[in-house]
Amino acid sequence: MTELKNEFSWSKTRDEVFETCLRQYWFAYYGYWNGWLENAPDKTRQIYILKNLKNRQMWAGEKVHECIQRSLYNIRRGIKVLPVDEIVTITLDQMRAEFRSSKIKTYWKKPKTCALFEHEYGIELTDDQWKEVANNVETCLRNFYASDIYHGLKSHPKSDWLGVEEFSSFHLDDTRINLAIDCAIKEGDEIYLYDWKTGKSLSEDLSIQLCCYALYAMEKWHVHPESLRIIEYNLSFDKSNWFSITHGEVEDIKGYIKGSIKDMQSLLVEVGNNIPVEEEGFGKVEDERISLRCNFRKICRT
Repeated sequence: MTELKNEFSWSKTRDEVFETCLRQYWFAYYGYWNGWLENAPDKTRQIYILKNLKNRQMWAGEKVHECIQRSLYNIRRGIKVLPVDEIVTITLDQMRAEFRSSKIKTYWKKPKTCALFEHEYGIELTDDQWKEVANNVETCLRNFYASDIYHGLKSHPKSDWLGVEEFSSFHLDDTRINLAIDCAIKEGDEIYLYDWKTGKSLSEDLSIQLCCYALYAMEKWHVHPESLRIIEYNLSFDKSNWFSITHGEVEDIKGYIKGSIKDMQSLLVEVGNNIPVEEEGFGKVEDERISLRCNFRKICRT
């Protein structure tokens, strides 16, 4: 079997981690590598498992995305979508099972299972706080399946569908740029990109994300940025925001991304092989507001 190689790539998430804490960045993109192997060193294995922790809001968002993805896949294949009551029941049952598994920390023996940040770090939450997570998932699902957006998507022929929940990439110079597309539809000369949000507030600065969508569309579908219609649908509030982007805005953000890539690669001893300097070369942030939310705080303090 060919050995996997940790190749350098860029993403909006990677940039956010890099800007938050360099040591966290090392754990998330270098320290965890090969931690899935049975003979992995103990520290590497621990970093790998901690990397996969998700907080309760992330977990809820993941479950909602999974439901929408399955339904849209079924629509494209001509398979009838279940009634929303059944979708909600199935999803909440899955969440209860995952909650029980995470609570007893099954993920330390089976890293692919659900691993919640709150359980790993003993964060005490009331039953009502956990219930709020489930309620938000149900609200998001019921809002989506009752929405005009969903009913509009159902009416599109197969030929209009460009993608659903795809982890995709494009290249900026020689660097692969990763992004996720929740849903892409073609209507005439325009392309509609949908982004499902499950958080409590709508995004404030989408410039980098919009630019990545535009660059991907330019490479993948050979369209101009002005042909994109980007819809951010906040499922918690049943509210959609529409965005567009110009070629000039794309060029501006490209400069930011190139600068970010250079900053990241300045901490590599071999850029071509993506080999970083030693862990100690990635400084720690001492801000407790950041460290208390960090997946790696347990191992960072040792």
